[in-house]
Amino acid sequence: MAKEFSQKEGIDYEETFTPVARYFSIWTIISPAAEMGWRVHQMNFKNAFLNGVIKEEVYILQPEGFDVENRETHVCRLHRALYRLKQAPRAWYSRIDNYLREMGFQRSEADQNLYFLTDEVPLILVLYVDDIFLTGGERFIGDCKSNLAVEFERKYLGLMHYFLGLEFWQRDGCFFIGQGEYAVEILKRFMMEDCKPMAIPLVSNWRKIDASGSDGFDPTLYCQLIGSIMYLG
Repeated sequence: MAKEFSQKEGIDYEETFTPVARYFSIWTIISPAAEMGWRVHQMNFKNAFLNGVIKEEVYILQPEGFDVENRETHVCRLHRALYRLKQAPRAWYSRIDNYLREMGFQRSEADQNLYFLTDEVPLILVLYVDDIFLTGGERFIGDCKSNLAVEFERKYLGLMHYFLGLEFWQRDGCFFIGQGEYAVEILKRFMMEDCKPMAIPLVSNWRKIDASGSDGFDPTLYCQLIGSIMYLG
């Protein structure tokens, strides 16, 4: 594993920004899929970041156990990305983006992780780091999976079932979406499993003077809670 904290900008890495699929892009493919009776498939790339090609000159110490006689002081130059490198996510995105466009996909201007392939039946693809979601004609989905397998090691996960806290069930062209599992995770994380439901989310018998004290209030925990709730609904 690389030590990204030792990297220096302008020397062994340049740009690190990597676009990530927007939340609404998943809804973008679910809407036409439900209307047209398509299924949404999910795939995962194994060791995705290791597929990224390094453009800069990056050197690492020899891994433990890798002993070359009379070359103990030598270092290794990386040609492929490793996990924990600052540019690893961007290198991976660049590699898969180029390959998808070589396959004929067009990239959306609104979301750089949303791709379209126009044929007899449209093929829509969403890339989320090392996950891919596909919908459209089943035959074209099969061809796409085969083409991706030529270049990358990937695992087919079947029909889409979970993404960013959303649970999906697909049946006869219909989609059922829920967040029960994610809601339970939030309750467990903030130790609220035993809390009772209330019509108004306000502490009972609350007095204005209580708000003036700061004892027991953790602003970081509060922000984490609000951030988690933003994905509900």
